[in-house]
Amino acid sequence: MSIANAISNAMSGLVATARGTETIAANLANVMTPGYARRELAVGPQGFGGGVRIDGITRIVNASLLSESRLATSAVGDSSTRAAFFGRMEDVIGLPGGDGALSTALTGFRTALGSAAARPDDDIRLSEVVNAASALATRLNGAADAVQAARGMAQQAIASDVAELNASLERVAYLNAQISILDADGKDASPLLDERQQVINRISDIVPVQEVARDRNKVALFTAEGAVLLDGSVPAKLGFEGAAQVTADQTVGAPLNLLTLNGAALTAGQMRLFGGGSLAANFAIRDELAPQVQQELDGLAFDLHQRLADADPSVGAADPGLFTDGGARASAAGIIGLAGRISVNALVVPGQGGEVWRLRAGLQAATGEPVGQTAVLNALVGAIDAVAPAAAGTGIAGSDSLLGRFSTVEAHVVSRRVGSEGELAIRSGRLTTISSSLMAEGVDSDAEMQRLLQYEQSYAANARVLRAVDEMMNQILGM
Repeated sequence: MSIANAISNAMSGLVATARGTETIAANLANVMTPGYARRELAVGPQGFGGGVRIDGITRIVNASLLSESRLATSAVGDSSTRAAFFGRMEDVIGLPGGDGALSTALTGFRTALGSAAARPDDDIRLSEVVNAASALATRLNGAADAVQAARGMAQQAIASDVAELNASLERVAYLNAQISILDADGKDASPLLDERQQVINRISDIVPVQEVARDRNKVALFTAEGAVLLDGSVPAKLGFEGAAQVTADQTVGAPLNLLTLNGAALTAGQMRLFGGGSLAANFAIRDELAPQVQQELDGLAFDLHQRLADADPSVGAADPGLFTDGGARASAAGIIGLAGRISVNALVVPGQGGEVWRLRAGLQAATGEPVGQTAVLNALVGAIDAVAPAAAGTGIAGSDSLLGRFSTVEAHVVSRRVGSEGELAIRSGRLTTISSSLMAEGVDSDAEMQRLLQYEQSYAANARVLRAVDEMMNQILGM
């Protein structure tokens, strides 16, 4: 080997050692950085003369684990969104027997009626019935308002998810182009590859996403159900329009919207293409879960309204009873949103010109005499306690007392919350396991330090060659 070849080989070794050391330093510095993939220096022999050729920097990524992690992230996003909704519903509807529960407000109203029936001549006790009835109506109103507020929040979250998804897809398309340019120039695109991985991870919170490798280090993105998000230079464009406030009578198409994909409106069947993440969960809350709770609340309000109207013999078929639908008689045809509109009949509210004696005499009675009559009050108590079949069109099945129905709805809400949290725990545990496996596949500081020692030895060996060459040159020049 000539002296020139020896110098060239040693210098190539020193350059490779320097690049390798930089790679290890970057790995150690980013050991906890999300989205960072471990780097390794790729080297090979430099032609027939020997030496080391740097072929580039290789990112070490377990594509299978990364894909599983993204799908698990989407599942957690779906479950956490649903669990948060059911938690809010439990807070406003209450636990059976809890201080803030609907059934507790009904029990307070029933107790006030029983107390008034024992002393129908006591206007204070009759006033307490009115107050308890108002408290019950207010609790129903508040629960219904909370349901619509949750639908409005879901509507806004959908708009936010769509905006984030579009922006992220644009960013992936841009990074694809930049990575392709660097790859064609033979430059290291690892930082951009890391960023692209992080952006795709953010997309996976919204929809389950699958990544497919394309030429020149580009990637294509599809949802788990096959919708094309990005395959080429132009990403898909999702659209969504909707007011921030949602009312109980609004349904899909009247006037609530679904997604549009590249300007074309998706049908309810096509929406499954985007199922599985926070986006789908918010649509489920707006269009299915919250309306189900609203239907149950409306059924309770209608049952309350009908029982007490039918128990008062002075109330005609078209007249409202103790509880009204905004002052009128409620009907099964107009039951949607009743829980948000139900109120106490103004005929018994002193502040609205009413008289409390109508509770003992009947709402439409001409006089409150005699003051000792208890038939109407006892009939109201009996109506609450009676086991009766649910009215048609209310969405409530079976026969039960009014308190039993209130407690059943509360138990349903609790059961859904517990079920959703259980599902969230399972999916979170799976994500944690996969994330741990990804971390194990990532930067191992002990292994990196061992590689650093190897580079140190390589550096010393190449430096020794250069020193030997220097000594030989000095001897030659000194002859």
